[in-house]
Amino acid sequence: MDLSYALTFARVVLRELWQNKLKALLCFAVVSTVVLVVGMVWPSTYTSSATIFADNQNILKPILAQKAAVSRVQEKIRIVREAIYSRSLLAKVVEEQHGKPKVDSPMNIEQSIGVIRKSLIVDGLGSSYVNISYSSDTAEKAFDVLNAVIDKFISESIKSRRAESKEAFQFVDSQVRQYKGQLLSAEVKLKEFNEGNFDGNGAGVGARIARLRSDIEEMKINIDEERSRVESLSEQLSREGRQVARNYKSDVFRNRLVELQGRIDSLLLTYQESYPDVVNLRLQMDDITGAMLEAESEEVAGLNVGEVNVNPFYEQLRSKLAEAEVALTSRLRRMAATERLLNEEYERRKRIAGQQSELSELTRDYDVIKSVYNDMLGRKEKARLSMTLSNEGQGMNYKIQEPPVYPIAPEGLRFLHFVLLGPALGLLASLGLAIVYVLLDGRVRFPADLPGITPVPVLAVVPHVRTQFTQRLARIDMVWAILLGLTIMVSYLGLALAHRAGMLL
Repeated sequence: MDLSYALTFARVVLRELWQNKLKALLCFAVVSTVVLVVGMVWPSTYTSSATIFADNQNILKPILAQKAAVSRVQEKIRIVREAIYSRSLLAKVVEEQHGKPKVDSPMNIEQSIGVIRKSLIVDGLGSSYVNISYSSDTAEKAFDVLNAVIDKFISESIKSRRAESKEAFQFVDSQVRQYKGQLLSAEVKLKEFNEGNFDGNGAGVGARIARLRSDIEEMKINIDEERSRVESLSEQLSREGRQVARNYKSDVFRNRLVELQGRIDSLLLTYQESYPDVVNLRLQMDDITGAMLEAESEEVAGLNVGEVNVNPFYEQLRSKLAEAEVALTSRLRRMAATERLLNEEYERRKRIAGQQSELSELTRDYDVIKSVYNDMLGRKEKARLSMTLSNEGQGMNYKIQEPPVYPIAPEGLRFLHFVLLGPALGLLASLGLAIVYVLLDGRVRFPADLPGITPVPVLAVVPHVRTQFTQRLARIDMVWAILLGLTIMVSYLGLALAHRAGMLL
């Protein structure tokens, strides 16, 4: 929409208002009067508010920190709201405000409580302040009800705090006595079990089994070594003769050394020097070397050559073979005894495993009961200190930071607002109706609309011609319209002043 079309549309709307000025004035009067009547019956709301400080920073808090269960402030808004909205507190407020004879009916009591509860608002201010406000149709009622609510709340909070502290102490004390009996019973059961258990614990048995198994493995290695030694000595003994000529003794020893050295060289191709067979052969070579040196010394001394004597190496081998067989038998017997001990330890571990579940259950019950008992002892002392603090007026205290304020003026829309709003809405209503009429009227009012209606071209637009007679009539109509408008406004202001003076409604 361009500017010329908007100006033309505005002139058309003003012309319609002028042509229907009586209807426009009637609409203005009706709308203004309706708004004024609404303002007359609009309820006034008076709100009184007060601020309560939730104080728990008393002088005892640093001294009894972590010892007494001083009330916390984190949920103060919820606590205050629940306490104030409670039926018991509001019933006492209703009884105090209206008197007991007037509220004997349960329905009246509930209705009065509902009205007060609906008008009460509890909000938090900062971390330790609570704002309480009450709204009513009169300033006196708002102020009196809020005072009564705050007084009842503070007195009831003190009583309930003391009662709760006492009940908490009594409950915790009874629980402490109960858990003490359970703890003594658990101690007796655990003592009886320990006195009747001679198998020890699983850790000791496990260490004993590990040690025996290690000993058995070591014995098996030693037995293998002894068996290898017995086999080697038996083989050597089978190759030696029982008797030997003295002049050939050194040669026999020398040949034996060569044979043993060959066997050692053969074994070293596969094993190391610490291999048991290699070690045994080395020991045999040392023994044979000593015997060979002794035989050579005897030959040098001129002993008889060719004399047949007992072979000393044969006797030495027999002696070592006997010692090796005895050692092998001893090790076998010792390993059998160790294996019996190991089997006994296995049986012992089975018995301990069967007893472990019972011991675990007894220990678990004892630990749980002891933990709860110690915790309950601490809670008992905290409850005792809390009860003392409550009786002395310490702990969480509610103090009136700002007392209830007597409301001077109502809140929200007042009668003056409706008086000023009536004429404005009347003008807007008349103007809006004229605009709607022009938009909905089917007559052609603008030259720009003709091309869309008829194909005949527009040659010219004939303006309205105002003669002296029509101008004189227009001035007369203007005077009458102004007088009628002034009459309407005087009547409007008269109604407003009459209501303000209390003469209407």
